[in-house]
Amino acid sequence: MTSFLIILHIVAAVLFIGPLMVATSAFPAQIQEAKSGTATAKGAASVLYRITKAYGFLSALVPLLGLVVFLSDMETYGTQGKFHASILLAIIAWVILLVVILPRQRTALGALGMLPESEASPEEDKIASWSQVKKQLSMYAGIFNLIWIVVLVLMFV
Repeated sequence: MTSFLIILHIVAAVLFIGPLMVATSAFPAQIQEAKSGTATAKGAASVLYRITKAYGFLSALVPLLGLVVFLSDMETYGTQGKFHASILLAIIAWVILLVVILPRQRTALGALGMLPESEASPEEDKIASWSQVKKQLSMYAGIFNLIWIVVLVLMFV
């Protein structure tokens, strides 16, 4: 049973974390391009936001399945600190995504009027410095991706 859970954990990581890392990394450049009015970039930024949002929630399966594997064989995994650290780092990455990256992406899209009316909030969707937005989105995407790379390394060390 543990082997099956490990396979599910790995498949979930590949299917959900990989595209999520690419989407968070590509969004800052696309939103900057969309600001200049390029229709293709607007579409790309919108799709990348939807990917980040959908895969962000689906990516919760990765630490959840990791925790299930961890709890299913405490004798093996409970004594190894790398698994404790990996679960903690995965939770931190997920919080960064939900609390920092997604709201900033939503605000950027809203400032350009690219959100559906149900999500739009014109009084909140104002951006003073677009270069600052691009830098911050790039920085947080880099931190998010680095955390997942560290988790990957911890899983195989």
